[in-house]
Amino acid sequence: MSKTPLLELKNIGKIYVSEGNVAVGIRGVNLAFNRGEFVAVTGASGSGKSTLLNVISGMDSYEEGELLIDGEPTSHYLQKDWEAYREEYISFIFQDYNIIESFTVLQNVELALMHIENPAKRRKKAMELLRRVGLEKHLHHRGSKLSGGQKQRTVIARALAKDSPIILADEPTGNLDSKTSAEIIELLREVSREKLVIVVTHNFDQVEACATRHIRIFDGAVELDHTLRASAPVASAPAALTRPAEALPPPPVYRKKIKALKNGLTLGRVRFTAMPKLSIFLCLLMTVTALILTFMSALSYDATGLFDRSTMFTHMNGRAVIVRRDGAIITDKELETLAADVGAQDAMHYDFMLDRTVQVRFDRVNKQGNIDNIWYNFSFGYPAEDVTLSAGRYPSADNEVILEVPISAKPYLSDPFTETELPLLFDMAPYRVVGVRYYYDNTVTPRLLFTESGYKLASAMAFFSEQINSFSYDVSATDILTGEEHNYYVNAYTYIDVGMPDGQYYLNIQELRSLYDFCGPENVKVSAALQGKFQSNYTNDYDDFYYDDGYYNGYDASDANVVRYPLDEKPGATTVSNAMKSVLEKQFYETWNNGISNADFVVLSPSVFMDFMYEHYYAKSYTQASLFFENDREAHDKVEDLRDRGYIAVVSDETIELDVMTLISKKLGQFMSAFGWIVSVVFATLFLSLCSSRAMNATRGDIGIMRSMGIPTGVVRVSIYVQTLIALIPAFLVTAAACVAVYLIPKTNYIFTFLHIGDYLILAVVLIAIAFNLSHKQVAKMFNESVKKTLKKGGTKA
Repeated sequence: MSKTPLLELKNIGKIYVSEGNVAVGIRGVNLAFNRGEFVAVTGASGSGKSTLLNVISGMDSYEEGELLIDGEPTSHYLQKDWEAYREEYISFIFQDYNIIESFTVLQNVELALMHIENPAKRRKKAMELLRRVGLEKHLHHRGSKLSGGQKQRTVIARALAKDSPIILADEPTGNLDSKTSAEIIELLREVSREKLVIVVTHNFDQVEACATRHIRIFDGAVELDHTLRASAPVASAPAALTRPAEALPPPPVYRKKIKALKNGLTLGRVRFTAMPKLSIFLCLLMTVTALILTFMSALSYDATGLFDRSTMFTHMNGRAVIVRRDGAIITDKELETLAADVGAQDAMHYDFMLDRTVQVRFDRVNKQGNIDNIWYNFSFGYPAEDVTLSAGRYPSADNEVILEVPISAKPYLSDPFTETELPLLFDMAPYRVVGVRYYYDNTVTPRLLFTESGYKLASAMAFFSEQINSFSYDVSATDILTGEEHNYYVNAYTYIDVGMPDGQYYLNIQELRSLYDFCGPENVKVSAALQGKFQSNYTNDYDDFYYDDGYYNGYDASDANVVRYPLDEKPGATTVSNAMKSVLEKQFYETWNNGISNADFVVLSPSVFMDFMYEHYYAKSYTQASLFFENDREAHDKVEDLRDRGYIAVVSDETIELDVMTLISKKLGQFMSAFGWIVSVVFATLFLSLCSSRAMNATRGDIGIMRSMGIPTGVVRVSIYVQTLIALIPAFLVTAAACVAVYLIPKTNYIFTFLHIGDYLILAVVLIAIAFNLSHKQVAKMFNESVKKTLKKGGTKA
């Protein structure tokens, strides 16, 4: 027997305080124990027997004296130290079983064998022990389905499985028949040859033949400590059990952590499957939380731009916007040569629509007979043939267009798709939708796709429409019979009729019509001229380019002479196309001469309009162009070269500082969205914590049992995290399915912003953080109190 006792209690006292009352559990206990002893502890009920075991096991604290383990004091121990002590030294057999009822018999015993890394060896050892206690036919029965005797045999097998130097048994045979009791006592006697076995019993006769020592407790104190026979020789014990724990070479820290992680993952998975009701409840909570956060994120998506800076131009990777330093107009030839010289992949001279969108409305009649409408901001694009159509055909005329729109627009278009008229584009021309491509990512800007010539015409109309109030017509009419000349200055509205032959125009001027009526159309010679003031050059509404040597003011031609572009002096078209006639009838609701209204308007063929734009507007006012490089990095590299050539160049990712009021108005909505999203995260966290706390408390008893068994703290902690995180798996799957359904359905696709993989990763991180926080709170509650308290709160008697 070793000179230093395995356990030594010096004047130990335990005091209980409850509701202002003080009770003595044990007092003045002085005992020493060695390996190889089989100690029987007896005493009347309430005398302090169980309290003595709780103090020895570290499941309860002591207030007086000192407990020494292999000669080392423990009065300074914290909870983590007692956890480590139980892991290394203690196996406990409880009077009230303390079996994990959701686990099977085999799982209960395997829990104590987690020090065996090989799962096959672990299972083999567990089955051997269960055969020794007569439970080989009940391996897969849950603890809740066992009789009292079967439960006790299970926990005895579990205690033996741990192979600890100390086995503490509190009434181990209290619920067993005499035959089984004798077999259990014999098992304990066998292991006592190499361990310290302390048995609390009310029936000393049952253990008298095996006990080497008898201790009787009375009123919290040791009344009798009598040696019955010599202890079994310790020499037969394995070296690992006879040497103090401190003498054993500790495993490397990283190995210990890896083992704890591996065992924690296994235990967490077992706990999740062993408690189906709790697991289903957790899955439902996690799913509800995931859905709340996901759809709140979709509703608050504009908050993602809260910290984005404003750019001078629409950012397109590799795009550089240029103007001449001297403010002169860039010619087509000059731009082509410049693009080749600096190595640009492409160039666009009249790039106005790259920095603009147009708003288009779609109408439908709902079930109640009312008109619903939906608005989209469209960008322009070509060639249309690059798009894979969902329905329809590719455009062949300048006024034919393909819609590239979110699936939310589908109810507003005919289904199955048929060609249809588009509401007036810029209020200048009728367009026909001949094809459509639906997509589900509603964060992508919808596009109107044209033929190349159609794109140029539409861009010119968009450009023209912003300055339409600055344009008018000079109409000169000569009475052929009298030679009298009449001049009219008309602010007539302008329409473009793609169906009108080249070079023709149609004038509908009230004053001119009076002359027609008076003289007869055949006796009136008419000529007309477009006129308008040039506006300042277009740089996305910003008049200033930022340059290294200061600010450069854009070219301002607002004081230039008014241009007059003469139309053909022959009479204009005798009529307009049916498509334009339909547009005009809808626009004015009155009729006159072939269904055209009395209002003043001018209808131009595309050739007349484009000649005017190119010859007298673009060529004298439009100073901007765009070059396209492989990427933004290359574009930035080329800026100095472009500046050296006499140009001001700005890469489209260049940011600008907005004035305070503009910044506030732009960011306020984004801030409110971000605030709403944060509130939803807090709400989801509180909701999950509140709903799950009582459910998770149902596992406190199991956690207390594991702690009493000395299962490594790290393993138990990891298992709690794993159990919660596994519940996220169905939550993620359900959320993914819900998102697919939401974005496939047109109505909900319009309501919820499409989330991308990065957004889902952020949500996953947030959900995992919430789950970790929830688990951490449970861990903190359970591991900052004594095992005895945890067992009591878990509904288990100790």
